[in-house]
Amino acid sequence: MIERPYPPTDINTRQPRIATIKNGTFHRFYSRGHNPIFFDGCPIRGRFNSPDGSFGVLYAAEHPSGAFAGTFLRSPGSRLVPDDLIQGKALVVLHSTRALQLVELHGPGLSVLGATAEVTASPPPYELPQAWSAALHNHPDMFDGIAYRARHNDGEICYAFFDRSRTAIAEVERKDNLDADWFYNLLEYYSVGIPPPIA
Repeated sequence: MIERPYPPTDINTRQPRIATIKNGTFHRFYSRGHNPIFFDGCPIRGRFNSPDGSFGVLYAAEHPSGAFAGTFLRSPGSRLVPDDLIQGKALVVLHSTRALQLVELHGPGLSVLGATAEVTASPPPYELPQAWSAALHNHPDMFDGIAYRARHNDGEICYAFFDRSRTAIAEVERKDNLDADWFYNLLEYYSVGIPPPIA
């Protein structure tokens, strides 16, 4: 039986590959009416949340299409996005006010650390990726977060920012109305639609 790839005992001596976001923008769909810059500390929710609630994590993506995949494509095989889900979401564009150092937990960055794509693509429960999140959060190099590939579109890069980056992330723009061409273009890109209204 193959053991799951938990963080190695020498994780603190390993030097991971780093993605640097400097004056860059990134995107996040969030629950309308709530603060879009939200560091989730609940252990039972996010993939890279702290397993003991000792730190918070903000999830975002390099592109709107990556943020869309992580928010609206969580039911594999479904070709429709529930209208109530869309109505409850808005998009925020964020940017970094200093250089953010993120561990590359994808591509060759996996083998450097002793990880595999199972860490970032496995379904819940999230015991394995949360163990990695805690190990990388506690690494002596004090990384700002993790860069990884979206589970529902591995061509997209997503980010899990640790709450130590809180003061370095600022809001650029909110797009509260998803009844817009740019959002319909994302639906078309993923070949998904909205259920017709009930007569």
